[in-house]
Amino acid sequence: MRHQRLVTCGSTNDEVRRAFFEGAAFPLLISAEQQTEGRGREGRPWAQLEGNFAGSFLVEATRALLSHPGAVSLLAGLAVRDALVACSADSQDLTLKWPNDVLKSEQKVAGILAEMVEDSTRRAFIIGIGVNLRKAPEATAFPAAAAFDADPPDPESFGKRLGETLLRWISLAEAQGAPHIFAAWRSHAWRLGEPLAVRTSGEPIEGIFEDIDGHGRMILRLPTGEHRIIAAGDAARR
Repeated sequence: MRHQRLVTCGSTNDEVRRAFFEGAAFPLLISAEQQTEGRGREGRPWAQLEGNFAGSFLVEATRALLSHPGAVSLLAGLAVRDALVACSADSQDLTLKWPNDVLKSEQKVAGILAEMVEDSTRRAFIIGIGVNLRKAPEATAFPAAAAFDADPPDPESFGKRLGETLLRWISLAEAQGAPHIFAAWRSHAWRLGEPLAVRTSGEPIEGIFEDIDGHGRMILRLPTGEHRIIAAGDAARR
């Protein structure tokens, strides 16, 4: 995977989007030592501290990903987890929080922002990933932590490893289908089968996180026994 490393930029997702429309070949990673306008889901700011990883991947929109676009963030979470484990993070501590976070001991160490882009001839996914390798921001809405207590990998080498694990999961999705991705994600899911409060808009919806459906959406069982399908939201312990 070609890796373009920047000293600073506004947003690596914006840099990758620009590269796509300029005809950049797949796959591509653009990472930066510093982002001045990094963002997460719903336009929330992403704080990037020194020594952490922030980068965006441009990958081809394969048949499996196009058929199940909800799988992209879940697949990326699996890739981040594998990359952390390959760099000696404790696999027992790492879980995947629906829909797009990676946790260490129930504290956020990584966030993912995936979006599709297309022009007259091509379709692709931009997958922006931020990982707290060395330091965690303070006073966050969901508790945050550093992925490594000591000897974290440098951001550039971590980006290379993450590119490898991401492409491997994309190949698996194409070879074995999106259901394989969903099954793998479930095996590491945070609070699956447990009570959660999920905020979509307005008051949180409370229920049991029963499963994800064939599009990667949360299936929440309400106290009435009714099932609510949630496409996007913020999950928290109840």
